[in-house]
Amino acid sequence: MLGMKNFFRLHDYSENMKAKITTFSDWWEDVKNVKDIHEEDLTLHKSKSLFKKKYFSERYYADRAKEF
Repeated sequence: MLGMKNFFRLHDYSENMKAKITTFSDWWEDVKNVKDIHEEDLTLHKSKSLFKKKYFSERYYADRAKEF
């Protein structure tokens, strides 16, 4: 996600286009099929949320909060 955030900083894409770009992965194919989500209904915020739920646990966030 950090790499994508830096990539988006360099390009002036709409939020809709950013969401579409995030869907080019095997992870997205799995999510799309399991959750019955269609690209045209996806927002960048929703794709980030799904990604974080998949790859970052509650413990990860708790540990980061302790560091802060």
